[in-house]
Amino acid sequence: MSAADDLDTITERWSALQEAAGTRPTTSWPPAMGIARLLDDDERQALAEERADTDPDAPGPRPTPVNVDVLDVMTTIETGLVTTADWLASRVQRPVVTSATGRGWGDELHRQVVLLAAKDAADPRRWHFTGQRDAPASAEWLALRVRATPGPFRALDEGEHQAVARVAAMGAEMIRRTLGEARRTEAVPEPCPAPCGGQLVVEGGDGEPPVVRCEDCGRTWTEASSGAA
Repeated sequence: MSAADDLDTITERWSALQEAAGTRPTTSWPPAMGIARLLDDDERQALAEERADTDPDAPGPRPTPVNVDVLDVMTTIETGLVTTADWLASRVQRPVVTSATGRGWGDELHRQVVLLAAKDAADPRRWHFTGQRDAPASAEWLALRVRATPGPFRALDEGEHQAVARVAAMGAEMIRRTLGEARRTEAVPEPCPAPCGGQLVVEGGDGEPPVVRCEDCGRTWTEASSGAA
């Protein structure tokens, strides 16, 4: 995907990320898939208390649903985008037109210059270092810059374009993973139960059923079956 596409993904999926942040996590990654560790008595008790605490009929005040992991992802993405927009604007955004005032000039030409300066400062295409500086606003502004949309800017050079592309790709990938839209692979600490004793990896996280695969013998396991594929 292009940098502009990645930035569009961030803008379009940000509200879904906000919704996900307002709920408690219901799944974990990687999935246990029959290779789950045994819980000790303290862990079982903690899980039982958590289930009771989320029961709407249980006594006592209800905790505010929140997914801290999603909030951390949002903070990381937003910080990267806003910082990149600040950096890029300092390089490619033309300084605001200025006009001397307070000298008693009243001719029409001077009034036009003052009006031009005011309009240039208020140009909504400009990136402002104060005010609305969230992830969607910065992603949208950066997308316009990589698309070379006209405005008080010079064109991006190759280095600037690549810098924006890296931040955009990171943010879009983090969103896809967080929302379960990107498949990923992670090593499993237990060895393959087959004679090869090879490295196991679990693949999933994109909404499709997860699969455990041995990188040595190639055997696979799914949650639907206990035998090898």
